[in-house]
Amino acid sequence: MSTMKGSIWAQNIGWRFNNNAGVDTINFNFNNRNITAEAAISLITHGKKNIWAECGFSRVVSNGVVENFDPPIPKLQRSNVTSLRYRDAASNCNIRVRWSILFWT
Repeated sequence: MSTMKGSIWAQNIGWRFNNNAGVDTINFNFNNRNITAEAAISLITHGKKNIWAECGFSRVVSNGVVENFDPPIPKLQRSNVTSLRYRDAASNCNIRVRWSILFWT
């Protein structure tokens, strides 16, 4: 994963289990932080047909610019971030997802 120069100030690592529940989102708010973010997905169980799953970052606000991503992207690196939205979705399957957000000084 690409990294920013400097020292890691903090990190946020989390995970969720999506039990075929549709779309799940989490909003993170920051105070103009430089971040590197990454998301990953694992398929746990699935039906016989028509499975669909995704995870990643669907919106970022940095330097006053709003970027929306559909489908969500699994990695991003931005400066002066004030808001970040993580999204996962599952249909006819159960997934486990995780994210990692590093804050740089």
